[in-house]
Amino acid sequence: MSFRHIALALAVVLSAAACSTSTAGQAQPVPTVTRAAGPQVVVGTMHVTLPSGAKYTQASEDGLLDGCVAEGTVVCEARLLDLREATSDPNAPINLPSAKRPFGWYTGTDVPTCITPASPPGQAAEATGSNLVESGYKPIGPKTAEYGRWEVTCKDATQNNQVRMWWLPTSKILVVQYGASETSNEKMDAVLAGATFS
Repeated sequence: MSFRHIALALAVVLSAAACSTSTAGQAQPVPTVTRAAGPQVVVGTMHVTLPSGAKYTQASEDGLLDGCVAEGTVVCEARLLDLREATSDPNAPINLPSAKRPFGWYTGTDVPTCITPASPPGQAAEATGSNLVESGYKPIGPKTAEYGRWEVTCKDATQNNQVRMWWLPTSKILVVQYGASETSNEKMDAVLAGATFS
């Protein structure tokens, strides 16, 4: 065997040794980064895990915070709602969610309001416009939801914001995210990606 072949064989052995790490003959696991899990929430047939520190109000005395997800000082950054009962009553005052109408994220029959981190339900200004800027379909766990994103203008211009909506018409589950931002979008997308159904 020539010197050149020996040098090449030695280089291959050293390269292979550099690519693996072991202690006492055992491979070391690759560390993974996971987000701390918060409360588990059941909305209709949907099960989700909220971020650590978040809380969910299924129902409040005045009804203003029904279905609200809150985190830190934010009173209602999103709503997770089971609309099965409301949609089964033909006399219920409800507009079905739809990405095909300007205020499609709002199910009430009164004037929509501009809920944001700084303007919680009951304190939010009247919404004056709702321009659909994105629509289509997005996943909620294994299901596909009708999706829409709107630019919302408000009587108090400091409350102008974006609203995102996911609607599962068969399961009758509505998710609305208020004051959408890059950070809150990532959190909500992660929560919905992990959703399961029973």
